[in-house]
Amino acid sequence: MKYLALLLAVLMLVCYGCASKPAQPAQKSMTAEEQARLAQEEALKRKEREGRISEEDLAKTRADRERLEREKGLQEKKTALPASDIYFEYDSYSVQPEDLPKIKEVSEWLKINNAVRIVVEGHCDERGTVEYNLALGQKRAEVVKNHLTKFGVDEKRIRIISFGKEIPVDPGHTEDAWSKNRRVHFSIDQKG
Repeated sequence: MKYLALLLAVLMLVCYGCASKPAQPAQKSMTAEEQARLAQEEALKRKEREGRISEEDLAKTRADRERLEREKGLQEKKTALPASDIYFEYDSYSVQPEDLPKIKEVSEWLKINNAVRIVVEGHCDERGTVEYNLALGQKRAEVVKNHLTKFGVDEKRIRIISFGKEIPVDPGHTEDAWSKNRRVHFSIDQKG
């Protein structure tokens, strides 16, 4: 009986020692900046609970939060090419003054994303011959490329191509459809 009790006690100790620990939930890794901000917010909450929060602490926390939001906005800006097409009048390759800010926005995006190359695509409406529209689409792409280089983008990062009337945005046969098809479109150069 003594041996049985002793054996039972040893088995219980072994089983207790081998028991697995409860699984810890996976924690998301944080940057040092995020950890510092979290610690600062915790300290601020602790002071608030104790009734010792100052206007200076509040202002500093707000300023840090605004700075992080600005940086996050810049990071988001880096990821997406501005999706604004440049539109042209019938039988024209002159950029309209209201489209210059769109070209400037693309140039600013390219300055932030200095490793990215783009394709400037020239498009036309369905009227005219294939050859004429290919030439007109080429001129439209070239004039937009020239504006981008004037805004400080290295021309080696810009490839131009004319699709003429081959890839319409709107397949309709109305003035409204044609005006949507007379455009220059920007895309990221997948060839590098």
